[in-house]
Amino acid sequence: MDVRTPAVAGTFYPDDATAINEMLDQILESEKRKIRKKISPKQIIGGIVPHAGYMYSAPEAVHFFYYLSMIREAYDTFIIINPCHTGAVDTVAFDTHDTWHTPIGDVPLDTDLMNFMNIPKSNEAQRGEHSAEVIIPYLQHFLNYDFSIVPITMRKQSYKTAKSLAEIIYKANQVVKRKIAIIASSDFSHYVRPEVGFYNDNLVINRIVNNSIRGLYETIHENNISVCGYGPIMTLMFYSRMIAPDYKVEILARGNSSKNHILKDELVVDYVSALFYI
Repeated sequence: MDVRTPAVAGTFYPDDATAINEMLDQILESEKRKIRKKISPKQIIGGIVPHAGYMYSAPEAVHFFYYLSMIREAYDTFIIINPCHTGAVDTVAFDTHDTWHTPIGDVPLDTDLMNFMNIPKSNEAQRGEHSAEVIIPYLQHFLNYDFSIVPITMRKQSYKTAKSLAEIIYKANQVVKRKIAIIASSDFSHYVRPEVGFYNDNLVINRIVNNSIRGLYETIHENNISVCGYGPIMTLMFYSRMIAPDYKVEILARGNSSKNHILKDELVVDYVSALFYI
């Protein structure tokens, strides 16, 4: 069995299971009063989750995983679509490992589902990449059941590529019939003044909540907004349309690297978590 060992345990998140669990428990406790408990999803299609170090973005990320943990029906597979920070793939690619290891334990890849997707595999796709890996311990911590993952690295974040990827996922699951959720791994505006990031992110969020995929793509490019995972977000939006044209989006939490009292720099990175549901 080919096991992927963690690339960023001990840096982006603790390298010890107890420390991870304690850290996430403490962060959730500090965020509980902010959680919007009036949302009552019948089905969670997926969500947007930040992928920075836990000390920076976990206060936003835990909101999504809290809702995921409240759904009674267990999910078979989480498809984690992450941007490519390393330049290791050309367009989109699967990881080649059978299992991913984290300090909390091992998680298998859903190779049966992957076999019905026409996506190339690359042993470089996740080498040194953090933006899918950091999602796994959240899932392990918040969910009390076993699950599989399908990590997909996305470098070419075009409208066409996002649409094609969503169709591939949808058609494959029509055959395999898994209970799946898609996690779009993305931070929002990078290294800008807080007021600039907040303004730019509002432009992007407006397109997301109004289900305007073309508008999202054009807004990001016309305004040079540094949302690193807009391709995964567009893919989630396309897929959500296929599941339910009238799907809903709820912005669960927003913050930045300064607001989370870690950095006090003039330039910050922004974090947003969102829930896609019906």
